[in-house]
Amino acid sequence: MTNYEIRVTQLTRDYYRLEANSPEEAEKLLWTALSTGIMGNIERNDTHDDVPKIDYTVQVSPEGEVII
Repeated sequence: MTNYEIRVTQLTRDYYRLEANSPEEAEKLLWTALSTGIMGNIERNDTHDDVPKIDYTVQVSPEGEVII
């Protein structure tokens, strides 16, 4: 059997709702919440997953090195 590495792109879109004084503040609050994991009053309102797409497939050696 031959070993292969396959890269797959999976896109997920999350929609959040929160209160802020401006769009800039809303984005700053969301980035802070996402980076710390402390969501506070920020609600993930919806999520949309796209179909995964195979980007490429390459053969790899038994040691895990890509063979071009």
